[in-house]
Amino acid sequence: MDNIIFEKVWQDDEVIELKITGISQFVTAHQTCYIQDTNLREISNRIIDYSKEYSKQCYIEMGNKEGNFTPAFSMNILEASKTGHVKVEVDIEIADTKERNHRCCFYVNSELYALEKLGNKFRQLVSDVVGNKVSLNDI
Repeated sequence: MDNIIFEKVWQDDEVIELKITGISQFVTAHQTCYIQDTNLREISNRIIDYSKEYSKQCYIEMGNKEGNFTPAFSMNILEASKTGHVKVEVDIEIADTKERNHRCCFYVNSELYALEKLGNKFRQLVSDVVGNKVSLNDI
């Protein structure tokens, strides 16, 4: 089943390390990335807003894709269909080169209600204990 799973691996004050696993029919890939708790709350709000007005794409990026930074993750939530189905383009960085040029991009299928739930779960993840996971599509 298509999914994106976010696991809280570590937290020090406002910085959170997430292990992100993307699963589709064709590929499963994972990475870690670091994000400020305030940025995760902002992403939460953007996803919830998208679930209410879904006629435009919503691009989410955790980290910077270029430069001397830790690995970055992004997802582009495409416009929803009239029946509430949504494709999410996932971009996972494979951190095996200093050039940061290995990436895995693929679609994850979901629905509007699942995105809204994910937005709310991100809010909880900020204060959750290390080891907790949230996912786009219920497991």
